[in-house]
Amino acid sequence: MGPSRSRRRGRRPDRSTLWAVLASIGAAILLVGYFTLHWWAKGQRVAIDEATLCPVSGPSAVTAVLVDRSDPLNSQQARRVRQVLDRVVAEAPVGGRVALYVAEADAFTALAPVLALCNPGSEANPLYQNPKKIRARYEEGFKARFEAVGKALLEPAQRKTSPIMESIKAVCIDAFGAAPPGVPLRLVVVSDLIQHSPITSHYRDRNFESFLRDSRLSGVLVDCKGAEVELLYILRLGKDGRPTVQNGAHQRFWDLWFQRMNARPKSLEAV
Repeated sequence: MGPSRSRRRGRRPDRSTLWAVLASIGAAILLVGYFTLHWWAKGQRVAIDEATLCPVSGPSAVTAVLVDRSDPLNSQQARRVRQVLDRVVAEAPVGGRVALYVAEADAFTALAPVLALCNPGSEANPLYQNPKKIRARYEEGFKARFEAVGKALLEPAQRKTSPIMESIKAVCIDAFGAAPPGVPLRLVVVSDLIQHSPITSHYRDRNFESFLRDSRLSGVLVDCKGAEVELLYILRLGKDGRPTVQNGAHQRFWDLWFQRMNARPKSLEAV
């Protein structure tokens, strides 16, 4: 009986060997999990151009803001413009491009933005991102830069001409010309919309809609690719407290002109 019990005891698994096997299995599981998580995190990252903060694959949306500085703003108008600029920046989707332009183009010169950046996003995934770094990039690299440039755009300035149509054409070419199909396009115009340039002047030619049948119109037409248009209509009042040029016919002219540009007028706010 003694030898038989001894042989049965010899067949029992060695406890240290069992723990070693379990540890190896656990390590393998952790290793597989680590590489799976690493592969998943790599797939979540979007490559960003650090100069523009835009996705290398292209922006998810494009918003162009055109500011007309041909005449100064009063304090109330300046405050409202600043609010609109802040709202545009805040509403930009992650990966969406915001570009600021000044209305100073002619019929032939290209117009470059004063500032153009994409919203890099402010929320980080702590699994594969540094939340502090992501937040700083949004606040300092995106939001603060627009605040500084927006403030400078509101400084008093006067120009002898107001090439509004020429500038809108140039913005549509620069901001929307290379946009792929399906990307939302938005144009925000801050202006009194009183065109005054060699092509036509609303101070002189008050039959606004006649220009829509004029051969000169071809010089200020381009495809705006269905961009949605929002107008911040800066009022210019005469000594009697009434607009000197701006009226229903003036607003209708711009509505029709934008439609000829394959743009979609969405709103007009008089300030």
